[in-house]
Amino acid sequence: MLNTFIITLREGVEIAVVLAIILAYLRQLGASRSASKVWLGTAAAVIVSIVAAIGIFAVLRTTEVERFQAPLEGSLKLLAVVILTWMTLWMKRESGAIGSSLRQRVLHAVSDGSVWTLASLAFISVIREGIETVLFVVGSAQQASPAATIGGAVLGFAVAAILGGIVYGGSRRMALKPFFTVMSVLLIVMSAGLLVGGVGEFQSLGFLPTGIAPVWSTRAILSDTSVAGGLLGSVFGYVDSPNLIQAVAWITYLAGALWAYFRPTTSAPMVPQRSA
Repeated sequence: MLNTFIITLREGVEIAVVLAIILAYLRQLGASRSASKVWLGTAAAVIVSIVAAIGIFAVLRTTEVERFQAPLEGSLKLLAVVILTWMTLWMKRESGAIGSSLRQRVLHAVSDGSVWTLASLAFISVIREGIETVLFVVGSAQQASPAATIGGAVLGFAVAAILGGIVYGGSRRMALKPFFTVMSVLLIVMSAGLLVGGVGEFQSLGFLPTGIAPVWSTRAILSDTSVAGGLLGSVFGYVDSPNLIQAVAWITYLAGALWAYFRPTTSAPMVPQRSA
């Protein structure tokens, strides 16, 4: 039960944080009605994850899932990096365009296409963590009874949901501009961690080199196999002993994404309207 609890807590925290950011963003825009599309994407991902779990348990009936796990996790992590990066830059563009006339322009800022993009982000975030959770739980399911496995999973996701609620509630006290900045930087750091994780998955398959391994090690301070290290790894991609390619990928992405977000934007001069 403890193993399943730790697994679902680690994976559930990232789901909760991403959903909290999306929902808080919609609330800040005054578009909370559009949250139903986010929950639709979430529900679809949950259903797919459950079907995948049933299929894996019924067809494989084994803990030997490594050959499926690495390529699937790597691909989903890299896909999530692309969507999260797009989401962050879109938030930057919209926050600059809205300015002081937020409520008058909210219908233009949150178009149907933009909202469905948020729904797809919710789907990808949940399905990625859902599939990963299934694969991890398969590996430890034979070490506990079905009741203990289900109980640990429910408890882990419940704690993760509480943490997500804390993130969502805390955003209520933030003004719009600081909110955009904090949430965007958080998404960028999360994306950098996902990139490191995706690189690591494909390195384990032999598709990418490792270079110097490790470049540094913080295992004596905080191991990535501990509960705290595992949570940091799930949300921010913490690795206690990264190799050269992982370190370069993390630094390069983080520097490039932060530069793209914080670079000054040139706006076209406003043309005064002629009175009739």
